[in-house]
Amino acid sequence: MDGRMSPKRLSDTVVSYGNRTIDDIEADLRAHFATQYQKFTFQGLIGRGAFGLTFSAIEKLSLTTYRRIAIKRSVNPRHDDDLRNEITWLKTLRGSEHIVRLLASRDEPAPLTPVRGARRTPITRDPLEGIIGPIAVLEYLENADIKRLYNRLVKYDQLLPNRILWSFFLCLIRACVALAYPMNGTEDQVSQLETIPTDGRRPSDIEHADLHQANVMIGTAGLGFAEHAIIPPLKFIDFGRTREGFQGVGDNVWKISRIMINLIARQDVRISAWITEYQGFETRATEILEHGNGAKYPTLDDDLRDFLAICLADHARDRPSLAEMLETAEAAVRNKTAATYPDQLEETDEAIAALIKRFVYDAEVEGSGS
Repeated sequence: MDGRMSPKRLSDTVVSYGNRTIDDIEADLRAHFATQYQKFTFQGLIGRGAFGLTFSAIEKLSLTTYRRIAIKRSVNPRHDDDLRNEITWLKTLRGSEHIVRLLASRDEPAPLTPVRGARRTPITRDPLEGIIGPIAVLEYLENADIKRLYNRLVKYDQLLPNRILWSFFLCLIRACVALAYPMNGTEDQVSQLETIPTDGRRPSDIEHADLHQANVMIGTAGLGFAEHAIIPPLKFIDFGRTREGFQGVGDNVWKISRIMINLIARQDVRISAWITEYQGFETRATEILEHGNGAKYPTLDDDLRDFLAICLADHARDRPSLAEMLETAEAAVRNKTAATYPDQLEETDEAIAALIKRFVYDAEVEGSGS
């Protein structure tokens, strides 16, 4: 079903607002975008979170160019403020390569008395005009989240090569830099790699506040940056609970370090339950150390093991700064080649491209969206 219906039939419908089921919300959106059937093909629900629903559609950009987009709506009006919050932060973070891109948004007030059956003029300018309440259109990230990835790695008993691990860690660090130093880009801002400014400004206290594996999506390689020529970027999504907190940077980098441990272990590691003395400091990275289950990860780069141990040091004073984390990860991605590692065949460009194809691009869809 391509989501197209007769414009004449749909011109007698307005978007309802209030206590709606998911089917109601999908039907409203399908009806709305069907009035623009020459520009949009509505597809359907692709993801559901605690507060938001994500749908997909195909947008026609020119006679021969199309793109898939993600459309986000609140589960119900009680959660509209979460979506408004997300839209606000995505505008602030616009221009960052490792943050999901906001393509468009609108927040039309509800009528005093919602009416069905009133005639509506087909949309001619703003494609979102006529939709009641906040709505966001986002770039579509077709490769799902990293939790789906490590579930598949478990299924096929596959450890990730070190070059992928370092690249993914760099992505997560760059996304934290995006929050610490927001770009405030324009709508047509070309995405850039996130770096620490050299003007001496202090980092912001922006805290994602909901960082976990399902809120880190996998993009597509080969779209402009050398460090993502083979390995796709990771991108933060779901900013409904984002805020300015007193430990913004610290909280974000702690969460991404936990995500990395989980990605290596391919499971949710309870880091709070196991503290280890390591190289003169206490760390919660026990899972990947010799004191814990380190033997389960024989191919893991010792430099990455040590780095994660420092990032997950129990005391904040022992952890590296965000700038130090970025410098370390950038150097590893830039300088560590297949020849760096004992298992060289698994670290070649060809082997990595084949692994990404199998476990990311060709993976069956298991229900995850932006």
